[in-house]
Amino acid sequence: MSIIGSRELIRDINEKTILKTIFLEKQIDRASLARKTGLSSGTVTKIVSSLIQKGLIVEMGESDSTGGRKPILLCINKDYGSILGVKVGVGYLYIMITNLNGDVLAKSRLDYGEEADPINISNIIKNYVEEQNKNSLVGIAVAVSGTVDPVKGVVLDSFLLNWKNVKFASLIKKVLKAPVYLINDVDSFTIAHLWKGKLVNYKNALVITLGTGIGGSMVVDGELYTGNGGAGEFGHMTIIDKGNKCSCGNQGCLEAEAGFDALATKIYERTKSIALKEAYRNYKNLETSQIDFLKLALKEDEKIFKKVFDEYSYIIGIAIKNLINIYAPECILIGGEALEFSQYFLEKSIKFAKTAAFGNLGERVTFEIDNLGADAWILGGIYKVIQEEIFYVDIQKNG
Repeated sequence: MSIIGSRELIRDINEKTILKTIFLEKQIDRASLARKTGLSSGTVTKIVSSLIQKGLIVEMGESDSTGGRKPILLCINKDYGSILGVKVGVGYLYIMITNLNGDVLAKSRLDYGEEADPINISNIIKNYVEEQNKNSLVGIAVAVSGTVDPVKGVVLDSFLLNWKNVKFASLIKKVLKAPVYLINDVDSFTIAHLWKGKLVNYKNALVITLGTGIGGSMVVDGELYTGNGGAGEFGHMTIIDKGNKCSCGNQGCLEAEAGFDALATKIYERTKSIALKEAYRNYKNLETSQIDFLKLALKEDEKIFKKVFDEYSYIIGIAIKNLINIYAPECILIGGEALEFSQYFLEKSIKFAKTAAFGNLGERVTFEIDNLGADAWILGGIYKVIQEEIFYVDIQKNG
């Protein structure tokens, strides 16, 4: 049988179209659903009845009426199943469980130590789910730094985690028995903002995240652009010739010059504070330790701290200026753990970038600041699970 024209395929496509429309509209009546999708009233009625029986959608009261019987509103059954989202950070896991609307049911930050052992991490995740999840898992999203192969579920290169060709999706699937979607953490961050955050109204944008690592992504025509895989590694543009050695093996990368470790090292080399020097020698290569050290530096040697962050603001400003000149975006969204210290660099960085950019390119950019916080690292992956497990039509299966 030809795939094109297959009744089963057409029905599946119509069903997914109706589901996605209900999801995006949040609540909608049958007549409006027919108008929005272009499907006949009879088709909509039949599919809606089937989806209610399956438990995927529910009726939830009546809409306003201009006369006659009030139409009944439909919405996604948010309790149909749970979605697990995990961000694998440096030394920690940020774990979240949501319903189908992306409402957070449980979340925790768990430390796993200095060594990012994939098996240990998968067991920590398994134990958390067994303790916290009260519903069946629709799917699992795992966000990691570096380049990933989302089809094979492999972390190709994550220099921060010291992972290379790690088949992490299969490890998680083995212990939790649910579909697993692997995604770059900044890509997840970006999708979260396209869904629920600051990028909802932008078609072309750049995202840069600042912290232990420095990441980036691009939005083109309202969609995440990944190129041939790995697009947006802004943290590995060269800023200083023959500069600091980067975890990627090169020298002078933005991340090597302006990641948290570089800032901590500069403070250590310049301060005369015995307490700071001792803290630096004892701190571990963990994101939490780096943030704690920077907070201590602000308290113990404010002058050196501010001097280092002045230099940081200039380096970040140069990077943003370069991005503006290359991409001419409508918007640049800035996020990441460094925003905890935003008063010491952010305004200066943006001002430099806008002023130094070519022509009037800088003045045409709108700068947005992350408003989702740590949740953004996971929510984009959760949306991907919803998209793939609830809205996606498997043509091969229907063939």
